[in-house]
Amino acid sequence: MGRLDGKVALIVGGGADGPPNPGETLSIGNGRATAIMCAREGAAVMVADKNPTLAHETASAIRAEEGRADSVAADVSKEDDCRRAVEETERRFGKLNLLVNNVGIAVGRSLLNTTIDEFNLMYEVNLRSHFLMMRYALPEIVKAGGGAIVNVSSVAAILAGSGIAYEATKAALLGLSRSVAVRHARDNVRVNTILPGLINSSMVRREIGDREERVAPRIPMGRQGTPWEIAKAIVFLLSDDASYITGIQLIVDGGITAGEGMRRRSTQSSSG
Repeated sequence: MGRLDGKVALIVGGGADGPPNPGETLSIGNGRATAIMCAREGAAVMVADKNPTLAHETASAIRAEEGRADSVAADVSKEDDCRRAVEETERRFGKLNLLVNNVGIAVGRSLLNTTIDEFNLMYEVNLRSHFLMMRYALPEIVKAGGGAIVNVSSVAAILAGSGIAYEATKAALLGLSRSVAVRHARDNVRVNTILPGLINSSMVRREIGDREERVAPRIPMGRQGTPWEIAKAIVFLLSDDASYITGIQLIVDGGITAGEGMRRRSTQSSSG
């Protein structure tokens, strides 16, 4: 038996756009890994992504393992798309128990080097979209008898060095999650946040290439994390194994926030 047997999960940002790791036939990011892991644990999965082809690829990979999955195109910066993703999940699977918000972008840099348009875009995608998805999904989760929501933030929420708009929106997501967690705890809905560190995901390889050799020395565990390790943490928080856990921030970073890895990066950057 799987930990998510009988549940229906909506994974937002469940595609993966970037080169696969050597030896992998399918490109894997945090969202795609989470969708596949949820299905392996018994959930029926609706994969939502701005790119319908990428969402379909994830759903097809799940079905190839004899899991239940469908896909829907959703640009979560648009309110109608957020509502439609929930409606399509209900239409296809009859209910909604679990929601994962895995959407995020990074544009801009420091205060004086980030435009207002860039900041507004980051707000719409990294924060407002999570508000909208929870606003439409939560009543359906309550109607189904309760469930769980996991929002994907970043260690940038608590550490400087990743750009002001990214850090601000990822930090605000912690407050958003806590507020919903406390307000809806008695509705049997748990809400938690994952803070990934440096992860070797398809998005990272697409944007900046292979960074393992460069960043591994800064990580106490000596390597980047994998999307599968993020997915396992998310599945734990979605499952009844975490039945008394809500309103927390789970850091999955190989020890960066406990050590000095990010601090050394900042020192090197400022001296360069």
